[in-house]
Amino acid sequence: MVLVLGAGAYVGTSGLEDLLSGPAQSSGSSQSSTDLDEDVDADALFGASSELEALTIAELGSGDGYDRDQYGQRWADIDRNGCDQRNDALRAGAAEVTTKPGTHGCVVLEATIEDPYTGTTIDFVKGENTVDIDHVVPLSRAWQQGASSWPEERREEFANTSGNLLAVDASANRSKGDRGPEEWMPDAGRCGYVVQWIDVKAEFELSVSAAEKSALEDELDECEGSL
Repeated sequence: MVLVLGAGAYVGTSGLEDLLSGPAQSSGSSQSSTDLDEDVDADALFGASSELEALTIAELGSGDGYDRDQYGQRWADIDRNGCDQRNDALRAGAAEVTTKPGTHGCVVLEATIEDPYTGTTIDFVKGENTVDIDHVVPLSRAWQQGASSWPEERREEFANTSGNLLAVDASANRSKGDRGPEEWMPDAGRCGYVVQWIDVKAEFELSVSAAEKSALEDELDECEGSL
């Protein structure tokens, strides 16, 4: 039996019996929770602007010593919900999800992803290279802006925190690479993207470069003008 879940749903062992007792639920074509501009209003932009002003300005470090393994276990279940962060992020970005039997609604086999970076809809199938889980603030960039001095536990938290993860079009993500907003911005959802970028930087007290801050300020000004 294959479970079809609504967007963002996760069924732990305690809720599985109730789900199986009735018909599978589908959210149909509902809008994804990762439509980045959906919840961006004047308050969100003001908050992001205030957070940006409070960040330390420093040029990017050299990146010496960076290695992905410095960020601990990949897709660690840091929220202790019984499911890894990769599958959590896939469900959070999906309008409809089909999960693998026997995984209590965790492992995503198929999903309809509303891509926040391109504005397109992607039919995700496990094993196909159509969707990546992006670190909004890339790990290598964070390393150059403060994370190199953190303990490994803090780096593992950063690499797996849901606020820094998005299910996105694989090509767009690979085009982005480890570049910041002064060099790369998504085609869609730019206002939400800069708000999320700044929120992550503020939460983890990472620095910003002068060029990065200027690009973020320009985007915030454009977003405010579009309200």
